[in-house]
Amino acid sequence: MTGNSKLTAILFFIFYLILTYFVFVHQNMIAMYMMAIGMLLEATINLWHMFKY
Repeated sequence: MTGNSKLTAILFFIFYLILTYFVFVHQNMIAMYMMAIGMLLEATINLWHMFKY
């Protein structure tokens, strides 16, 4: 996950903290968009690292 990069892992952690905030304040559409973007970014990074080596 996240290509074994500490920086990427920290950025995703912050991203998902913000996502969790939006869920708790009932901003569900923003949270759904962020979740879709986060999942796509993680999958893209993992795919990139699988084919990179």
